[in-house]
Amino acid sequence: MYSDQQHRQQWKELEQRIGFASVFVLTTHQNPDADGIGSEIALYTLLRKLGKEVHILNISETPGNLAFIDPNNLCQRYVPSEHQYLLERADLLIVLDAGSFARLGKLGEDALSVRATIVSIDHHPGPKNPDYIQEIVHENECSVGRMLYEFIRCCFSSQMDPVIARALYTAIAGDTGNFRFGNTTHHSHRVAAELLQYGIDAYQVYCNLFGNISRPGIRLLTAVLQTIQYSEDGKIVWFVITRSMLQENGASDNDTEGLTDFLRMIEGVEVSIMFKERIDGSTRINFRSRGKVTTNGVARRFGGGGHKHASGIVSELSMSELLPLVVEAMIKEVNAGDDGNPPC
Repeated sequence: MYSDQQHRQQWKELEQRIGFASVFVLTTHQNPDADGIGSEIALYTLLRKLGKEVHILNISETPGNLAFIDPNNLCQRYVPSEHQYLLERADLLIVLDAGSFARLGKLGEDALSVRATIVSIDHHPGPKNPDYIQEIVHENECSVGRMLYEFIRCCFSSQMDPVIARALYTAIAGDTGNFRFGNTTHHSHRVAAELLQYGIDAYQVYCNLFGNISRPGIRLLTAVLQTIQYSEDGKIVWFVITRSMLQENGASDNDTEGLTDFLRMIEGVEVSIMFKERIDGSTRINFRSRGKVTTNGVARRFGGGGHKHASGIVSELSMSELLPLVVEAMIKEVNAGDDGNPPC
């Protein structure tokens, strides 16, 4: 665990790097969430106020429920033929909330090919990456948004404004489940309270992140509830979403967000697992734990990662190949005992 002094040294080092750089590219992981997009918009706004040239390039499109954070469409989907030259021009590529470099997809590959100078700011545990010139990882933070709040307070406190505050608040609210998840602490609430002083409409943020379900999303949920399965002891629930299920219900990938958290609320369930078929036939898996069971160990075993109680996998294996292996591994993890944290 880092001390406050070590944190300050890291932020001061980043401040120096920003001072020497003129052109920036910001990015986050595929299928970006509120923490990734909110952190990008906040850092973009700060850097522009400092007179920098900044571009936000993501391997995935911004989900519809997060468009409210980016009304000016600053986040662009990365197209190599159009954007690789920006990676070549950039003095600094800042990777936010990625979890692992592989989650940057083609953008990450192209960044390495042009030998971009890369800084990572993250709160996901994992091995150090030698491709980063600076890697700032605070595993105990609830979100990268809260980390950026500390960075701005440490180095650029006079630059905080309503746009930055709203983006950071959205990032923190997104990764804490609107301050409901186990990563919510008094620090989260303190920072949220300070950000609310900038006139943020907290209810609007909540409605955009958690308070709107599309009609196709409801149809998809109905279909999912017909097919959920439980482990013999009822502590694990899992469900499958195929491309045909999405098509039949007129749903999109955005409509699958939150389902794993929802099914975790079933009485007696300790771990909820979503298996989703991707367009190319590969598989995305989401794990959510109530708090007694650690999930990221199983995720890492199959090439994924994440937090103790919220992790995931993207695998080239088909769902039919992967599902029994992952379920069996999670059953063993549950039977091995808990990690000492109290459940919900």
